[in-house]
Amino acid sequence: MERRWFMEPVILLIDDSENDSMLLDYAFKKAGLAHPLRVVRDGVDAISYLLGRGAFSDRVEYPLPDILLIDLNMPRLNGLELLAWLKTQPDLQHLTVVVLTGSARKEEINIAYQMGAKSYLVKPSQSQTMQRLIDSFFQYWVVHNHPPDPAPSADLPPESARTLGRNSLESRQMI
Repeated sequence: MERRWFMEPVILLIDDSENDSMLLDYAFKKAGLAHPLRVVRDGVDAISYLLGRGAFSDRVEYPLPDILLIDLNMPRLNGLELLAWLKTQPDLQHLTVVVLTGSARKEEINIAYQMGAKSYLVKPSQSQTMQRLIDSFFQYWVVHNHPPDPAPSADLPPESARTLGRNSLESRQMI
């Protein structure tokens, strides 16, 4: 059995293309994730999943994700509309949101970042290039990145935040 030295994240893919979903699932498995993707087909289902409503109410079966991979071009509620909704959800601000879409339009890229995306990736057309992209994604976001806890530090009382900052500064000075 392969030994894992990182905690495997829950990744929610929001993409209406079944082919892209299967290709991405395979690429993440090949990169090293045992249970790579949870998939919903549009922004409406993503909201239900994130809120734990309806068919997604069982949090054991549908755990809150750590990373969202969002396609922009989807029916019912597209990726930019979903990003706008996410901005209004303080309990979900800790999520790592990455756009993974077929569009390289500068206007969409700029809007996605303004709406809170942490990264914007364009889906390559060749499967080998897709595998390299997912390998890089895996190394950065899963292996090396240190995400915040679900309870944001902004909830700390001001005195606690000052103490944390002071302790951090003191520990750096001791080095």
